[in-house]
Amino acid sequence: MKHTIIISTIFLILTACNQDSRTNDQSNKINRTDAVTLAKQNQQPKRLSFGNISEIIAYSSYSTWVDKQDSSFSLALHFQEKDTLAFSYSPECWLVFPYKFDKKQLTVFWDNNIDTKYEFDIVKAIKKSDKKFIGKPFMTLELLNDTTLSATYLIKELKATINNSNKQRTFFPDKFTLVQEGEMYD
Repeated sequence: MKHTIIISTIFLILTACNQDSRTNDQSNKINRTDAVTLAKQNQQPKRLSFGNISEIIAYSSYSTWVDKQDSSFSLALHFQEKDTLAFSYSPECWLVFPYKFDKKQLTVFWDNNIDTKYEFDIVKAIKKSDKKFIGKPFMTLELLNDTTLSATYLIKELKATINNSNKQRTFFPDKFTLVQEGEMYD
């Protein structure tokens, strides 16, 4: 009889503990689910911004800069590998330029390094451009505000020739806007 009482008591204690444990596990699952749902609801896209050119270069893989026309983008500017700036006009057309920077501005040097599958207007215009421009300072970029780069073109005739090669697009605009998280560009 004494053994039966002890076994019954142990069984009741184990059953009670096991029930509490299940209840706590279920309530923890509900609390974790609620916390994740609340976090997703309250999560706002992070707004990117930069204080100087050095920050842009340091966090290059996190930023894309575009020529924003109303709600569409005609090109994207990417700080890629060290000392390399890429303009993408489509997935099939990229121009790559070397650059140097100081604390206030970035100087882009002209090059005819084109990665493309097709003979777009810009490709034709660049192939016709004078080779004497290769290696010369072509453009400077300065941070106008925390999300806008201002471009100044040092070889104005080259910029004009290339921009005039297509009446619908501007290949080298005067400013570039930072694409924010959740914002789409083509």
